[in-house]
Amino acid sequence: MFVARQMLPAPQKVTLALLCALLSACYGGSAEAQIPTPFPLTDRTERQLRSYDAFWEGLRVDYIFSAVTDFDWSLLPPQTRRKVAAGMSDDEFEALLRSLVAGFPENTVRYRSRAERIEDDLNDTLSYEGIGAYVSVENEPSPHVILLAVITGSPAEKAGLRTHDSIYAVDGQAVSAEEGLDVVGRVRGPAGSVVTLDVRTPDGSQRIVTVTRGRLQAADRLRWEILSPAHAGLIRLPIGAGAELSGMMQRALEGLAAHQPRNLIIDMRVAHSAAAWPLEEMLGLFTEGELGSQYSRNAQRALKVNGRDLAGSQSIPLILLIGPETRGSSEIFAAALQATGRATLVGRPTPGLVLGFDHFMLPDGGEVFFGSSSYISPSGADIGMQGVQPDVPVAARWDQVSDENDAVITRAQLQFTQ
Repeated sequence: MFVARQMLPAPQKVTLALLCALLSACYGGSAEAQIPTPFPLTDRTERQLRSYDAFWEGLRVDYIFSAVTDFDWSLLPPQTRRKVAAGMSDDEFEALLRSLVAGFPENTVRYRSRAERIEDDLNDTLSYEGIGAYVSVENEPSPHVILLAVITGSPAEKAGLRTHDSIYAVDGQAVSAEEGLDVVGRVRGPAGSVVTLDVRTPDGSQRIVTVTRGRLQAADRLRWEILSPAHAGLIRLPIGAGAELSGMMQRALEGLAAHQPRNLIIDMRVAHSAAAWPLEEMLGLFTEGELGSQYSRNAQRALKVNGRDLAGSQSIPLILLIGPETRGSSEIFAAALQATGRATLVGRPTPGLVLGFDHFMLPDGGEVFFGSSSYISPSGADIGMQGVQPDVPVAARWDQVSDENDAVITRAQLQFTQ
């Protein structure tokens, strides 16, 4: 398995920080790709017009950022509708919808065609096979794949790959900016097959690694330790955790308490959050009260948290490490603790992927996802629009640090002395 992280099934998108996609090698024995049954061509324009109208109608009611788009909602829909009515191929129509989506605030509206939806649904039912690593893609200074985490016991770990390593070529072919996330397709593959990777470590050393792919489950783990000389506790949050994170945190805090740490650092730089991420329980370990609000077009709900002190967790000085791979509920966690003064944030800005998404189907079988709710921090910042900004910026990327030599952690320890 070769895993990148994603919040929803969406068109692939690569930015300099990136990724927000969950992709794995998906194989199911003799399962073959199924081609959707084509629609009759005689009513193509009628079908496209109905789908076009449904696109706009579905967004008008509950899309939360309609007031901040750069286009006129009364002009653009009828103007573009004339192009559809004049006739176009299905590929041209899909391209038109994608161009419309690009006009909305980034990552707030997403579209997938009927064929993409069926392929995604098929893949959801198949087994995961590959090397066993969570990844992102970075284009600077040259395109490469970053290992966010290597799964314990995976083929990747057995071959010597480590978290923070980067892959610059797959089977002798360089990673390119044009392929973006599609490079995952060159690394993944059926169990027992072999892939050769050109790997670089954060210190710049290079090596060729051959990995025999295997079948496994996606699973990262929480790690904790005591740092010297600051005698600070360090908790590294796992990727894609769900409800189980609450128990993990409790055990980590209890384990750290035996060493009587003076301060606590929580590393959230790759903390993508699953749907069941225990936001209120996590916040309740460090603070309490009203911590901002979640809103939609029709309602606003205060985020109220009951505090629970666990081994001094309510009073210990706290620093959170954040970055472009801090996503979802973990961003809300960081924003709330920052805005109330409970924690200092060190690192790089987060992408603001805190939106709650709704979706609707189009008459042609396509699907549209749209932001229907967002989060406003206690300071009034809409995190879905601007992300979370660190109090102490540190430019070092994930592939520029290692567990043993991490400029972001070093800066966090220094912060405790100031």
